[in-house]
Amino acid sequence: MNTKNITLLAGMLTRTGFDPGIGYRLLQQVCFRPAAFSLTEKIQKGDDVLACTLFFENRNNEYNCVYYDAAISKQAAMPELTVNGINLHELDIAMQNINWNAQKAAEEFRLDDESTWVREKNIAQIVTELTRLSVTEDGKAFSDALKVKYWIGVGLEAFVGNLSAIQNRLEVSQRFYFLDGEAIGVNEAYRFLLNKWMEKKMLAKKKTDSQETGSINSSASEGKEIKLLKKKRIGRTRRSIG
Repeated sequence: MNTKNITLLAGMLTRTGFDPGIGYRLLQQVCFRPAAFSLTEKIQKGDDVLACTLFFENRNNEYNCVYYDAAISKQAAMPELTVNGINLHELDIAMQNINWNAQKAAEEFRLDDESTWVREKNIAQIVTELTRLSVTEDGKAFSDALKVKYWIGVGLEAFVGNLSAIQNRLEVSQRFYFLDGEAIGVNEAYRFLLNKWMEKKMLAKKKTDSQETGSINSSASEGKEIKLLKKKRIGRTRRSIG
């Protein structure tokens, strides 16, 4: 196994801004000698989590990092709002209190004893509330946001729904390539994505404002047409009487 290659690769990634411990994660993959593999790193940036997926290829018995995809999901806190009988803030807290990573059954598990599977009972209640939320368009937006917040990255992606459509609404991402061992650093990538997110919000706001203006203009135009028709009818009536 080419340990020198792993050392150089880990050094390059550390300079880019990734955790120094990535060297061991590389070793865990390289020991299987795959033709290609990927690693996902999550980096806390203030209130945001920067998710980076790095892609590696084996070229002439040496592994290279070709590029990494960086993404941030802007998850706003759930407002103190009740939608279709569901309190959003309380549902957010309930989902926060669940250990979504747990996969093994408790040693004392017995199906006839609910106290041994409280977690699953709580999850069933949460899913029921998420389903009720999704009945309305506004509620579905909150439901999708909560699913992305708690179910992505823990093996529950299959239960999220149309993930690409949801992520397109809540997430911004960008691919950054390595060239001669250099790439845009993690901090720069994060700032770039923040700017991209602001641009996305501005465009969405312009679209909403434009639609509202169009609706107002349409209503005003319809009002003028109705008045014009009334005037024409009155004119015809007067001529008929005369």
